[in-house]
Amino acid sequence: MMQTKQKAKYWDNLAKNSASATRFDDLMAEQYRRVHLNLLSGWTDVRESRRILKTDLFAEAMHPNRAFLCEIMKINKNVVGIDISPEIASMARKRAARHCEDFSDAYLGCDVKNLPFANNSFDLIISDSTLDHFHREDEIVTALLELSRVIKPGGTLILTMDNKSNVTEPLFRLWILLGLSPFFIGKTYSVKELKQALESVGLHVVDTTAIMHNPRFFTKAVIALIRKIAPRRFDGLIRKTLVFFDSLERRRTRYLTAQFIAAKAVKTV
Repeated sequence: MMQTKQKAKYWDNLAKNSASATRFDDLMAEQYRRVHLNLLSGWTDVRESRRILKTDLFAEAMHPNRAFLCEIMKINKNVVGIDISPEIASMARKRAARHCEDFSDAYLGCDVKNLPFANNSFDLIISDSTLDHFHREDEIVTALLELSRVIKPGGTLILTMDNKSNVTEPLFRLWILLGLSPFFIGKTYSVKELKQALESVGLHVVDTTAIMHNPRFFTKAVIALIRKIAPRRFDGLIRKTLVFFDSLERRRTRYLTAQFIAAKAVKTV
């Protein structure tokens, strides 16, 4: 098991050695931003939060066309961004300074399992695909305990994780086992397990959903092939197709098709 310093070094090195891989396909990045911003707008009013914590700055540092933190800071600048990698946190801050019209300068390198904040510090915590990078499920629980600790009573946690119940999950885990993932992906939950874990740390689950329903393995490859044949000619069709996949969130089968599960939880005491 990697300890905090080893994990930080791993992600530091990944950031330094992957500096050239800084973009997703524009339409896939647009989809990721749109879906997450829609999730936030449906579940909270960012303007009302006096202090916001955003966990995981990998997208902000490495794939800025996929990140949505700048859009949040346009509405509310009282944001603290954290990542276990000081290198990633520094890269995210520098990119924000260059590309975000209004930005918070509070970007910290720290472990989500050991947060350097006082109890009841934040009105809103946004944690997108952060807690699915641990080796063991008890580490997820430790992180949830910390997030619960620093949320104010009445405050909200909006969290997303890889979806354990996706029908392609066995294939996804095989892909990881074969070493094909560009970075470490760890344990995750089903939506039922996530609800139980959140309730166990004193958070009341208000709502859950499932997001990003386009097939995990094939979308990027198909779009890359289309780009080779006709770089921008089919952008309209690709965008409409991605929007169609997003509409599967309204189906009863959403927890079988989604890449990510999402939960809104409130601290009651």
